[in-house]
This record gives sequence, C-alpha cells and structure tokens, in this order.
Amino acid sequence: MKDCAPGGTRATVAGRVLRVRSRRNGSWRIRLTDTGGALAAAEIRPSHPLPLPRVGARIFLRGTLQYDEVHRWYAIDPVEIWIEPPPPSPLLPG
Repeated sequence: MKDCAPGGTRATVAGRVLRVRSRRNGSWRIRLTDTGGALAAAEIRPSHPLPLPRVGARIFLRGTLQYDEVHRWYAIDPVEIWIEPPPPSPLLPG
C-alpha cells in the first residue's frame, strides 16, 4: 500500500462492516460498505491491537489513509481507533 501523502494523511470514515477476516501477518482486515466513496477496507495491526467490530455494525474509524494498488481501493491502515455510535433514541434523536 502507498501513503496518500508524505507522512500519511489521517482520515475519519463512517461505514458499515461487511466482513472481518484475519490475515497471515496477524492483522485483521475490515471490509466496509456504505462509505460514500472509494474507501473499502481498514486494517487493525498487531502493533496496535483493538477489539474487532461486529459484522453489520455502523462504525466510525480513524487512521492513516492508504491506497491499495492491488485491490484498487483506499484503506485506513492502520486503524488508530473505531467506535460504534449508540442507536438514536426518542430522547436523543439521530
């Protein structure tokens, strides 16, 4: 993967988790959908372990934006942090 800019560009992205798979190098690839653009994946690295999001969850994640020339998509690699916001409620509408 290539950094999108020298030193890496950090980005925050919202998307729905389509799939979570382990990789041979010990990291986890999160495939995303509904991102509103070309970003399709994120990587959780063993050097920065995080809990894994559940499939189907709508999440926000932050990390370094990279371009994956093999798959021809953008990815957040590595993921620094991710959150699953609470669902809207009558008291706090979305």
